[in-house]
Amino acid sequence: MPSYLKLSVIPLNCGKLHMERSRFNGRPNDSILELPVFCFLILHSQGCMLFDTGLPAELWSGRSSMELNPGLIATHGSSGGLVREIEGQGYSLEDISIIVNSHTHLDHAGGNNLVARARCYVQDGEDVKGDYDLFGDGSIHLLTTPGHSTNHQSMLVRGRNRQVLLTGDACFRPANLIDLKPPLILENREQALRSLKRLRDISKASATVVLTSHDPLATGEKIVL
Repeated sequence: MPSYLKLSVIPLNCGKLHMERSRFNGRPNDSILELPVFCFLILHSQGCMLFDTGLPAELWSGRSSMELNPGLIATHGSSGGLVREIEGQGYSLEDISIIVNSHTHLDHAGGNNLVARARCYVQDGEDVKGDYDLFGDGSIHLLTTPGHSTNHQSMLVRGRNRQVLLTGDACFRPANLIDLKPPLILENREQALRSLKRLRDISKASATVVLTSHDPLATGEKIVL
């Protein structure tokens, strides 16, 4: 197990989603919307963890694409998959001791079986019902943010001088915390708006970095806290 000197968050590029815009605007023959799929590797003194595990591992087993739902297609994009992304950062699956899933949709929990030995935290599961301080030291907070799905949660990673807010699908772009535009796919719009407002208030704290799971403008830069 590596020695983690500093709390850090590393975005991992774990594939791409393709969906028809007509699913949302009702116009036939519209363009295809492409969104990246990001997971996040968190290095912590208590262990190495993942926030989400991305697309199903089968996608990287001789397949070039996979239909997750009607009209929703997953592809490799420029990613080698979760395993290679982790290895590219100098770690391995054996280093992962904890998984936190924002929710259980296939583009966020599809790789869970790769790290079956890790302890998994999902909202309304055995360990997590509501907001949860993962280690009891204030460094990792799991936040209930329903709307996109009823069991959706986000994560706040707090360092000494700044913090990272991992929104999952509570919003698709950091700008959505300003314009309060909820995700395209929702189970409950009222809950989604409340979750957006909650995350907006948290993000107003000084030195907050907001990272979403499908932001086309996001980069893979390591954030040291």
